[in-house]
Amino acid sequence: MILGLCGSGRKENSNTGKLVQEVLKATNAKTELVWLIDLNIGYCTGCMRCAFEGNCWQKDGMTELYKKMIDCQALVIGSPCYYGDVSGLVKSMMDRSIALGYMGIGKESDMPVHGRKPLFNKPAVIVSTVAGHGVDRAIQTIEGYVNFGEMKLLGKIGAVVGMGDVSEKADVMAEAKKLGEKIKEELKK
Repeated sequence: MILGLCGSGRKENSNTGKLVQEVLKATNAKTELVWLIDLNIGYCTGCMRCAFEGNCWQKDGMTELYKKMIDCQALVIGSPCYYGDVSGLVKSMMDRSIALGYMGIGKESDMPVHGRKPLFNKPAVIVSTVAGHGVDRAIQTIEGYVNFGEMKLLGKIGAVVGMGDVSEKADVMAEAKKLGEKIKEELKK
């Protein structure tokens, strides 16, 4: 299953969501789109209980998302650019992902400082849209997340769409389709 994560709160009218969906569609695989706004994700408190207890103490929308992220074959991560960076929804998901590295590891396990990398070499695609400017910074933030998790970045797309509809931009939609096809090819290897 290819997992799409969309950090827009606008769902039906979301340019980011439309691009994530275009990437997913082009994979011709089983997919799931998760709208982070529907998950009620709390903020990471930096307590590091996950490092000692093997899971996050917060039982919220991330609890099920952790499993989906580990079980999926590839990730498509999308965020609109708000005030020059990723949305708060995406930032919270990324921050809370620290617990992924400690799942199943407890304080008796002589673990490495940063746990394990359960998303290691998982193919990933980054999608971001913006009305004005700042999309490069949003992509850079997600790319840092992908790199820290040692995922395999297959590509990224940043679209400046103004107040328009991204689905009317044939070049951008074609680029999203190519990224989905790239995922499909990667999974054949």
